[in-house]
This record gives sequence, structure tokens and C-alpha cells, in this order.
Amino acid sequence: MNKQTFITNHPEYGYNGTIDEIYHNEFSTRLPSDRVYLDHAGTTLYTQFQIDSHFNQLRTLTLNNPHSEQEDSKSLLLIQECIEFILSIFQTSSRYYSIVFTLNTSHACQLLSSLFPFSSQSEYAYMTDSHNSLIGIRQQVKSKGGSFSVIDYPSHIYNKQTDSDINNWSFRCAGRSSSSSSEMESDNPYYCLFATPAENNFNGLRPPLDNLLGPFINARENQSENFPIPVHRRPSKSCHWLTLVDCAKYLSTQPFSLSTYPVDFVVLSFYKIFGYPTGLGALIVRNESLKILNNENYFGGGSVQYISPYDDNRVIYKSGIDAFIHGTIPFTTILSLYHGFQLITCKLSYKSISLHTQCLIEYCRNEMCKLNYSNGQILCLFYDARNNLLNKNNGYSYGPILNFNLYNRHGQFLSCRLIQRIAADHNIILRVGTFCAPGASQAYLGSSKSFEINHECHRGLFCGTNNDGEDVLDSGRQPLGSIRLSLGWMSRYEDIQNWIDFLRQVILQGIGIAPLLPSLTVNKYSNEEIILNLTHIYIYPIKSCGSMSVKEWPLTSISFLYDREWIIIDQNLNPLTLKRLPSLAQIKPFINLKQNQLILNANNHPSFIIDINNDSTIIKSSIKLNDGIICDMYGGEIEHWLTNVLGIYATLARRRNDSQMTLANEGAFLLVHEESVRQIKSELNEKEKITHERFRPNLVVDKCNINQFYSAYSEDLWKRFVILNEDSIQLKTIGLCQRCSIVNVDPLTGTNQSHLFTRLQTQRREINSLRANFGILLNLSEMYNNTNFIRVGDRIQAFK
Repeated sequence: MNKQTFITNHPEYGYNGTIDEIYHNEFSTRLPSDRVYLDHAGTTLYTQFQIDSHFNQLRTLTLNNPHSEQEDSKSLLLIQECIEFILSIFQTSSRYYSIVFTLNTSHACQLLSSLFPFSSQSEYAYMTDSHNSLIGIRQQVKSKGGSFSVIDYPSHIYNKQTDSDINNWSFRCAGRSSSSSSEMESDNPYYCLFATPAENNFNGLRPPLDNLLGPFINARENQSENFPIPVHRRPSKSCHWLTLVDCAKYLSTQPFSLSTYPVDFVVLSFYKIFGYPTGLGALIVRNESLKILNNENYFGGGSVQYISPYDDNRVIYKSGIDAFIHGTIPFTTILSLYHGFQLITCKLSYKSISLHTQCLIEYCRNEMCKLNYSNGQILCLFYDARNNLLNKNNGYSYGPILNFNLYNRHGQFLSCRLIQRIAADHNIILRVGTFCAPGASQAYLGSSKSFEINHECHRGLFCGTNNDGEDVLDSGRQPLGSIRLSLGWMSRYEDIQNWIDFLRQVILQGIGIAPLLPSLTVNKYSNEEIILNLTHIYIYPIKSCGSMSVKEWPLTSISFLYDREWIIIDQNLNPLTLKRLPSLAQIKPFINLKQNQLILNANNHPSFIIDINNDSTIIKSSIKLNDGIICDMYGGEIEHWLTNVLGIYATLARRRNDSQMTLANEGAFLLVHEESVRQIKSELNEKEKITHERFRPNLVVDKCNINQFYSAYSEDLWKRFVILNEDSIQLKTIGLCQRCSIVNVDPLTGTNQSHLFTRLQTQRREINSLRANFGILLNLSEMYNNTNFIRVGDRIQAFK
């Protein structure tokens, strides 16, 4: 569907035709025109208007500490106005609710868990699709001897309803802890807490708040024998239930009314709503509920009227919300919130944002549903019940999120981590994993409680991501994570269309299953003699930095002399890699064997020289890397040089000579076949300048003359090698080289503008595997020393 047809069919799109102008004015200066941002549930994008307005405010005002309590304090006045403005967004005021500013939603939950009066009689109940931050509150109630319950949705939510429960929309208890407390009802009042997301972080499900929150709110005044929420301890004269709503995701496209739903607590992060500032969230508290909170765990500056430094009984807390605000609030940061909300509520409106994002997400899902492989296999499996829920008057709805996995043409799940990397290769930003919502993820992905104790489970993605190839089990039938696409108020038709084009033009072309190549068929009767020419030799003195091309080079007992002898370390003593910091490619090391010098070169910086045989004077400490290799870490001038070149703190470390391991990830040598490079290059755009250097090889081989022909990727079958020189050096294959997105990085400039990684996933991905290979890894078969050389021009005999 072209844009004009889309706009005609969806008049609610684009804020009366202003979206393109808004996008150009607010984002064009920092977002490349080809960037597609689809992770607004992670954080939405801040606008130029916000930044300009806030910093103009800081430039023109002098703000003092609000604790100074001057009558004409501009800071205090502006903060009070900002708080009232925020509460007005929730359709309430400071007469009924108060705000404690926090670092984020998680911090607000942590704070509430320490303030809430949990006891051995208490129960904490939360919805199964809650964020980890809500689930984490159960640790506090457990420590007090209380219990917790997990409340689940009806089976319709998961498209699993049977004939017997087709009309049953009741909430269910999915799990409950055992309580150490007595089952007898206490005559003394005690407090319980119920928590739910207004919109979950997994697929954007919005529960029917009337049915979910209403019973708890009504129970404040009226006791009901038929309480519809399956908690263990029902509301009574002694058992008082309070309510907590996580609005972190919900507020980005929908307002939450504390007038309609006067819950006790709301938690949120402001960056989720309008991108800036990070590091600022809020715990909104119903004033009536303040009196039951426990403020005796800690007091700080601003929360007390008087304390005695000698008598711990003499502590007088401030009244109301001030008793829970410890220290100076981030008053300059808080003032920026006004400009964020002003954009959403004044320049636009929540109603127009909701309509805009909903028409886009529906269009996106409908277009994705149309995508099939040529053999009829569908591409997408969605984890939602939109078709089952949205046509019924049941109170359920969805925010602008899609959660799904993709199939290959054989019906196996593709690695979600792989899709994320290929999408990034095409300037598309989205999120994969389980999104800190383990209950929703388990329910939709088909894993069970027993699955949690299986060791395979610990290889999964869960809240983040892990190594490639470990997010799909059981031959592609059991995914451990999924893909999340989420929209924000500034999302456009172009974003959706670029995503659909990416699926159609890239993923549907065969990502995940490489073709069977005739050259890889082993003929056990073949006596073909494979003689190759060694055309290039490279060593990499510093791991992840530039290569050094040589005509000949000596060996050690395990590898080339000085190959990956050094590594660059950051301030946390972690190795810096090219994947993490592509600018490492600009450092060009050189080894002067005659003078025993390591020379570091970088554009616009003077060279730095290290005496290889006399570097003990610059060693300041030793570190042990994760793989067990012990390295000596340098200090002094090399720290300053690397820090200036890279723009972050860095220093150099050298593996100890007694180590029988190199700093290479796998084999001591990487061999690349030039015919394979020519093949993969022919499948890419002519503008891409791909050479064998993209693959960071040590040895490059090619045919000896034009009459020879060894097919591309035939090296996959070569098992051992003999270098036909005076030393008859022998090497053995230890495996194929699994490739990551580093092949996209230009080794000369450090820029990442290639689609080579995507092409490898199409052409070089093993069937029934998650590996995409290019090149072979080798080790020495025998012991050698620095009198043994390998030279460019050497003939190499390969054996299958």
C-alpha cells in the first residue's frame, strides 16, 4: 500500500498531516534519514524542542537548592508547579496524591517495597505478565514471613481456550508461595498489596482495569463475599488491600486517570514517555495511603524536622510526603519534565497519539501476516490474541507493540538475536529477548515451570541477549526469546514500510538456511591433489586492532611470533574488542623484528614505540582474563596515548610468555580462500569494497595458475596442510570460523556500512544449525620455533 492510499484509509494518521514536518524539525539533525527506530518500549526519542526549551531555561534562570526554603525561591515554585502539572496529567492534584521522584520505575518499586508495612500476615499478588521490577517486591514480603500469589489471565489471552471455558473470562491463580504465618485470620489490621502493569512490556496487553482494579478499590469501603480476584487472603475488616500500577510503558501513548482508578501507588519512568531525561522516575502515592507507610528504616536530609545525634528516640519526621524524600531532589532535571509533557499534551494530545500509533501498528501486523515463503510457509508467529480479543467487549486492548518470532522456509524458528543483528545491518533498531517479563515470555513461547530447572533454560535470552546460536533449541522448534517491535508518537508510515520491505527483500530470501553447495560433497574415492599458493600473510600484534601485512614471518611453538600478543583493556579491566569499539581498527601496529620494537600508529597522532624485550619497566599490574590467560598490564604514557586515540580510557596488556594459549578466540591461524572471497563479493553491491582483509585472516591462499580451479568454499573440507618449504610445516584444521557482524567493519576506516554479514547468513549458514561460516581455523601439528618461517609464495598442499 503506498503512502497516499494509507493516509486515505487512515485519516487518524499523522496529526492532521503534520507528522513529516514535526519529524523533520525535531529529529532530522541527529537521526540519519535511513534509520528506522522500532524500540520505543525501550525508550522513545526526545525532541529538539525539549532540549532547547530546557537548556534555555537553565541559561536564563538562577536556581537555588529547594531546601533553602526562601520565600521567593524560584526553584521551589517551579518544582511545585511542575508537580501539579504532572498530577494534572493523571487527572488529579496534590490534594489527593503526592510524588516521590526516583531514579526510574525499578527504583520506585524498590523504594515502595521498603516502605510498605509487610508482615507475616501479608500477601503480595501480582499479574503474571509483570515486569521484573514488580515481581522483585515479593522478596520484601518473603523476608517478613508473608506470602505471594501470581494472578493470570483467562486462557483466551493465549489463544488456548477450550470449549469448556469459552465463556469463562475469570482471572486465575497461576501460582502461590507457602506462608510461614498462621492461616487464622488476625484481629489486628494488616496490609496486602496487588500489582499490575497498565500495559505490559512484552506484547502491549492492556488488561480490563475496571475488572482488575475495581474490586480492590471498592473493597476499601464495601466487603464482598464473592471477591473476583483469586488472592489467598480476601479483603476483610482486618485485611486491607492496596493497589500498585506500573505505568512505565502505558503512559507513552495513553493517559492514566487517577480520578477513574484511584489506586494507591503508581510507578513510572519519564524517559519511557518522552525520551528525556533518563535517570528520573516517580512513585506517585495516594495521600490517604501515606499514613500506613513505614518511614523508620532511614532518614536523610530534608525528611526530618529534628534529630538528636545522641538519642535515637528523638527523631521528628516531616509531615506528609516530605518524610519520604531523602536529600535534595534533582531539581534542574525535574524542570525538564514540563517541556516533555507540554509537547504531548499541548502540541499534540494523548487521543491523537493513541489513534496515530494504533493505525500504524495494525497496518504493520496486517502486512506482516501477508508474508509467506515461496513454498507457502508463513513467516511470522505473533504472540498475542488481537484477533480473539479486540472484537469482543471485554475491556482488553493492546498498545502499539508487536511481539513475534520468524520462521525459515522449513518452519524452524530463526534466531531472534540473528534477526536483530541483520536488522541493525540495515539500520533498523528493535529489541529481542524476553523483555524483563518472564511470566509472559514463558506463557507465549511455550516453556513451562519445569523448563526453568533444565540447564538449557539458562542458555536462553531472558531479560537480555546472549551468544549467537543459543536462543533456539530442539532443532529450531523451541525459541528462548522473541522479537519486539514497538512504536512511539513520532513513528511514521515510512518506518513500517521500511520494516516490511526488509522482511520481504532480506528475510524471505533465505536467511537461516544456506543452500547445499555441490562443492561441499565429499567424494571418498577422489585422489585430487590440492596445491595452493600462499598469497598473503597477516599478523595482528594487538587483538582487534589493524593488521600487519608481511612477506615472511617466524613461528613460535603455538602461532606466529607476536600474533595477538597484546590486548587493549578498558577502565574496568575488560578487553576492548572490535565488535564493541570499531574505532580500534584505526590503530595500526607494526613489529620491527630487527630492533625488537612494537610501534603503534594512528592517524593524527604521533607514533608510540615499546621496547618488546624491555617492557618490564612499564608493567604496573597483572590481570587474569575470562579464558584464564594471565596478562601484564602497562601503565604510564601508553595509557595516555591510547586514551587520546580512542576517546575513552584504555591501556595495553601483554600475555605472559609462559602461556601456551594465544589471545585469538579459537584457532591460532585463520585461513581464507580467495575464490570464496570472490564468490561472496559477486553477490554484493558493486559499491561495497570487499577484500579478504574483511575476514581478518592470517593466511590467504589461491590457485597456483589460471588452469587450476578449486571451487568457492571447498576449503570447508580441507583437514590438514603441509607448507612445501624447507621446514615442511604442518597444520591441522580445528573447525570452521563462525562469523559475526564484525565483517561489516571496514578494516581501514573502522566504519560499519556493509551488508556482508547479511549475505553470509544467506549463503553460508549451515542447515539445522545457527552458524554462518567463512574461512577455516588451524593449529600447528608439531612444535616449531622462531627459526621456522612461513613465506608469501610458499606452495601449500591441502588434504581432505
